[in-house]
Amino acid sequence: MVADAGTYAGVSPLAESVSMGAMKIKAESIYSQLVPSAQTEAPLSVMPPYAAAGLPIPGAGSVTYTATHAWTPTTKLALPGGCLPGSLSIQVAGVTITDAGGMLRSAGADVGTIDYANGLLTSAAGDYSASKVITYTPAAQVLRVPQSAEIEITAASRSQSYVGVIDPQPQPGTLSASYRAGGRWYVLSDDGTGALKGSDASYGAGTFNPATGGYILTLGVLPDVGSSVILSWGAPTQETRHPTAVTLKATQTIALAPPAGTSVQPGSVTVSWLQAGVSKSATAGADGVLSGHATGTVRVAQGVIEAFAPATLPAVGAQLTIGYVAGPKTSDAFAHPSRQGDGRLAVTASAAITPGSLEVEWNTVTDTAVLGTYTLGQLTEMGVSTWVDPTQYARDDGGGKIMREGVQIGTVTYATGAITWNPDVTIKLPRPKYSAALDDDLYRWRLTYTGLEYVDAPSIYPADESGAVTLRYNSPGSTSTRTETVTFTPKVQLVPGVVAPVVPGTVVLTIPGSQPWGDSGTGVLRENTVASGWLTRGTIDYTTGVIALSSWATGATNALSRVSCVTTLGNALSSEFVFRASSAPLRPGSLSIQWTRTTGGPKSVTAGVDGVISGTGVAGSVDYETGLVRVRFGAMVTAAGNESQPWYSASRVESDGRIWRPDPIVMTTLRYSAVAYSYLPLDASILGMDPVRLPSDGRVPIFRAGGFVVVGAKTAVTATVANGQTVFAGRERLSRLRVVGANGAVISTGYTTDLDAGTATFSDVSAYAQPVRIEGRVEDMAMIRDVQINGEIGLSRPITHDYSAPGSYVSTALVLGDLFARVERVFDQSSWFGAWSDSPEPGSSTLAAYNNADHPILITNRGGITERWIARFTTTTSYELIGEHVGVVAVGNTGQDFEPLGPSGAPYMHIPAAGWGGGGWSVGAILRINTIGAMAPIWVVRTINPGAAYDTPDQFELSLRGDVDA
Repeated sequence: MVADAGTYAGVSPLAESVSMGAMKIKAESIYSQLVPSAQTEAPLSVMPPYAAAGLPIPGAGSVTYTATHAWTPTTKLALPGGCLPGSLSIQVAGVTITDAGGMLRSAGADVGTIDYANGLLTSAAGDYSASKVITYTPAAQVLRVPQSAEIEITAASRSQSYVGVIDPQPQPGTLSASYRAGGRWYVLSDDGTGALKGSDASYGAGTFNPATGGYILTLGVLPDVGSSVILSWGAPTQETRHPTAVTLKATQTIALAPPAGTSVQPGSVTVSWLQAGVSKSATAGADGVLSGHATGTVRVAQGVIEAFAPATLPAVGAQLTIGYVAGPKTSDAFAHPSRQGDGRLAVTASAAITPGSLEVEWNTVTDTAVLGTYTLGQLTEMGVSTWVDPTQYARDDGGGKIMREGVQIGTVTYATGAITWNPDVTIKLPRPKYSAALDDDLYRWRLTYTGLEYVDAPSIYPADESGAVTLRYNSPGSTSTRTETVTFTPKVQLVPGVVAPVVPGTVVLTIPGSQPWGDSGTGVLRENTVASGWLTRGTIDYTTGVIALSSWATGATNALSRVSCVTTLGNALSSEFVFRASSAPLRPGSLSIQWTRTTGGPKSVTAGVDGVISGTGVAGSVDYETGLVRVRFGAMVTAAGNESQPWYSASRVESDGRIWRPDPIVMTTLRYSAVAYSYLPLDASILGMDPVRLPSDGRVPIFRAGGFVVVGAKTAVTATVANGQTVFAGRERLSRLRVVGANGAVISTGYTTDLDAGTATFSDVSAYAQPVRIEGRVEDMAMIRDVQINGEIGLSRPITHDYSAPGSYVSTALVLGDLFARVERVFDQSSWFGAWSDSPEPGSSTLAAYNNADHPILITNRGGITERWIARFTTTTSYELIGEHVGVVAVGNTGQDFEPLGPSGAPYMHIPAAGWGGGGWSVGAILRINTIGAMAPIWVVRTINPGAAYDTPDQFELSLRGDVDA
């Protein structure tokens, strides 16, 4: 909207009746049509309510390393990957460089720029190629549907300042606040430093603390009552930031191929290789644990060496030689063996067991009571595979103990094959973390997801026939020696024990003797070396979190420090949405909301013409004029029995014993459809004006804070009157009373008025066209204190009359100030040069001159107009008076005072004859005169929108109000 370029006045009917003493009125509209426009409809089909925005996903901590890379105005410095805004610090050549809002700063001055998404630093002028210590927090930029919330603006809550706390906490640079004032939306956004700014300083300002989630907003103007301050932000609710400084090893799983019917004998495995010409080896004990120059574990029953990890890394492509003894392999299966009295399982193998060869496999069923029914439903909605009833494995240590994950759970007697163990285990399940915020206006809780945590859950051996146990072991018999060769192809498991996708761009590893290894965001693990630039160190499978290494420094210690890694799980959910339609106003009844549930498929609801959104599991509202939509998903349920739920609060239980239960949906599935109105202004050549600086609908505001309004109502009585008769006009304390004859002419004589009493007393009605109409008007004039988009107008003083609606109006009062006519400028020229200049043309002076000092040209309020004049001599004594706009108005001469009459009946001006002097005026010489009238320029516009013709008469009056300083 750009209608602020002008000041507009108009009149609007009162929308509500007003009682005496009120300081607020309501007009039907604060807008008036200035130029005609044609209304058209534009369909909005299956639109996302929010545009996906960049969200920085940071690691759990900062990374510090030393670099000697060149960094000049022509050579950029590259970090290992993306950078979290506000986290960078570089110590170089005695100075400290930090980042703020995309700029690099040192000692308060800008020294360069930073591309946060790609981690590229540009120097503006300085050379920083010396050794530098760099500290930053790794972060990846991902597209994510933002969270949203609102501050509803009511008459009580309306203010220019707001404070609050946002949960989940926004990431730097993602928070924005939108507010509506005077029908226009304004946006304040976080620049990455915690400062909220608009595209213009007049829109307002604010601050945001990313550590606490607290914000302070100061709006440029008071927001419209009935609207909302819409907050939107990005938060990594589905991500887990894993601890830093965790040491990982490059490992390899080696599958051996013993002859059919055999398996690896315990304690027989040896792995050997060459490193820089030196022989290295590792040997497994009876417990399967490798020792020597490598670590790992041999699973003899499976014929697999797990997590083989040399202490130092051999050359790329090194060959591993594995020697082992193969012996007889036996497998026994048991269908649902029962527990003993102590709760343990007991089975007996079909043959003697070779120590160190036993593997026990059984199934368990997970108890999800720790999650609860509600949370289980939300995990399903997220698309998270919460669990699969797991299969458990345990092995013997070669000394008679049954071990699972390093803990003894049972015993084995090798000679008899008797085995007993506790089959019940504990596993980890993902559980959403919630925060609940009170919505005072709706008296309900808003449930927000703040992330995921992993909790312990018991996984129990089943008591029914689904239980099963399998034993795998080596039994006594003939053996054979085997040798196999494989290539060393190590991998790194980024988060051991967690099955969740890795967020691309969040991985940073460090290894002694190298620069940090960073994640390109496209599946490449790379190192920015000083000598060779970027080197590929491996590829990242983001789905499994496994890095396949392809290059490394031979002899480097096999100890990679994980300094950054973020995993994600499931889809982001929310139960509350506040958004603006992409276009407004909307056609009433046209809005529909669509969403999809994991169980139940696509859903939809259509708003009523009253703006109410109501359906199964959904409620909300839409303001069709502004396009503001509020929608929440959930239902009112019985509170009793839900006391342990995350959304329960005793203070939220309503009088009927029910409480609102939020049922969040996947944020990316929300869509809306509607029909928006758009406006096509008429061609400028038809209008006679260029509407480019006006709103597209041609409407402009006619009431503004600080201006004046007149609230008024008419009253009228029709009567045949006689001399001496007094007629009451219907209201007391009138501001005006007049009499209109039956012929429509205003009668100004033959009666007197008493405005306080509201009467007219007639003394001479002989010339009246009877019957007459006695019209009275009551009025209140006040300064506008505040204007709302819904038509509410706050006044600076109380109203002194009652006004009913319909039948009463509120009009703009144009305050023109003091007006008086005057002569502004008088000068002479030797001739007319064809231009209405306000100063003499150079070299155009005359021999004669008008003596305006002693014989000033005079002008009256009644006759004077705003005009530029010339008195041009046609002879040496005669002249004609010409106006720039009115043309030739009269002819005068120097021997007589000159008073040319204007349309008001009064002269335009008075030119004394004595002012012309004793002569000397030549033919063609001119006297230039500028006059200012006691008037104000007002452009009166009558606008008719396209539509069917109708014959209803319409009219308006301009009323002049004021005092005359006599």
